[in-house]
Amino acid sequence: MYKNKYIPTISSLYVNYIFQGIATIIVSQNMSILRENWGASISQITLVISAIGLGRILSINAAGVISDGLGRRRAVLFGIVSYIIFFLGLLLASNYIVAFIISIFAGFGNAFLDTSTYPVVIEAFENRNNNSALSVLNKAFISMGQFLFPIITSFILRNGHYFGWTFIVSAICLLLNLVVSLKVPFPAVEKKPEVKVQAASVEAHCTVCHKQSNVKVELVALLVFSFVSVSLFNTYITWIPSFAQQAIGMAESDSLVLVSAYSIFSFISVFFTSFIVHRGINVPMFMNCCTTLTGLALWLMIVMPNLYTVMLSTFIVGFFAAGGIWQLGLAILLEFFPFKRGLITSYYSLATSIAVMGIPYLTGILAEHHLNNVFILIIGLAFLGSVCLVIVQKRYSRFVYF
Repeated sequence: MYKNKYIPTISSLYVNYIFQGIATIIVSQNMSILRENWGASISQITLVISAIGLGRILSINAAGVISDGLGRRRAVLFGIVSYIIFFLGLLLASNYIVAFIISIFAGFGNAFLDTSTYPVVIEAFENRNNNSALSVLNKAFISMGQFLFPIITSFILRNGHYFGWTFIVSAICLLLNLVVSLKVPFPAVEKKPEVKVQAASVEAHCTVCHKQSNVKVELVALLVFSFVSVSLFNTYITWIPSFAQQAIGMAESDSLVLVSAYSIFSFISVFFTSFIVHRGINVPMFMNCCTTLTGLALWLMIVMPNLYTVMLSTFIVGFFAAGGIWQLGLAILLEFFPFKRGLITSYYSLATSIAVMGIPYLTGILAEHHLNNVFILIIGLAFLGSVCLVIVQKRYSRFVYF
């Protein structure tokens, strides 16, 4: 695998995910300054964050079509440019309405990168275990960005430096990576004649398997899992500091460290997940264990709220829920549907987009009544994800060993 000519390409694509991770937290990390600059309330700031999900929804299908039709490179370039607009645009925005519009571009960038990066990994590495293992590595780079950015932001603010440097440096780094993306090789999208030949084989295969399983059922199950997976860790890192403050009396400064701990566990988990997947573990079964453990840990935390259960849930969510199972779900989906990978990826990401846009608003309403309601919701989602993965596991075993 190390001799593969697409290694520089994959490396460049993963660098983009450092800044995708930063983009998801940059508004919340600078909330007080941005509220003052925009003259906005907390709910209006939250609206700006939700615009990222809206941007994904608006662009995800078009991004998939462009990735399949115009090529992976063009889709990657569109994604990078969108993020550059996001970082610089937020810095220049005069009010929250302008910032809301600018944040939509982050959703565009997210969609274009997802619908191009994952298919490139699949197409560059034909071995099932290799591409599944590599598919989760982008999560390591997201975690890297989310771990480093709060430290850098804290340093800048403590020393009285201009807060906008993080926005500017992020845009410059993306611009440099855009130049790299113009030069590295990309694998060709599968040609139609080849697809027709393969499709006949797949059709014959599916005709036999259809007696035992319905592919559409597994498609729906994986789309639901996509919604569930991103909801688990996004909701957790949003609300765990508040829960720790209210439920166990933790100081605000200490509660914020929980998010950093989560990022560390998530980062370590990506390499663990990549390793065991490469060794040939039953992927759906592993994913099912991850969602079940997450639900149990969160249930224990709200039933017995103390420092130990909070730390345990932080470890479990970071290591299992945020360690790359979303990416594994996508890799499985692309094995079920090996053609039009960009479009199939867009469907999977659309489910994520709905979660990114809708779940924060829903949990905000629940938190107004009681913060435990937020975690009861994600416990329910965790077990819904487990049910979906049981369905996928049965079908996947037949698919792999047929």
